[in-house]
Amino acid sequence: MLTTTAQTVDRSGSIAAGGTAQDIYTAEQKPRLGFEFYNTSDTVMYLDFGTLATTTKGIPVQAGQSYYMPGPAGVIPSGRLSVLCATTGKTFVFKSW
Repeated sequence: MLTTTAQTVDRSGSIAAGGTAQDIYTAEQKPRLGFEFYNTSDTVMYLDFGTLATTTKGIPVQAGQSYYMPGPAGVIPSGRLSVLCATTGKTFVFKSW
């Protein structure tokens, strides 16, 4: 049995400016093995890879829901991951490994 261990990185935070996309991670900070994003707010948030998230092309993550991307090294999309929410101060949890 192959066992792999990886350090967990916490990039949890809050929306700095409602209606403006912000990076969760950049290309240099890309997770190696996978991640989970959990929307802890009461408002929908949008995620996008490689570009700034928008409400029309981002991945919607409803309030109280999560987006999970497992995978071995090399499967995580390159570039940045950005998040967009309409309201300043809404929170999210982001853990990667």
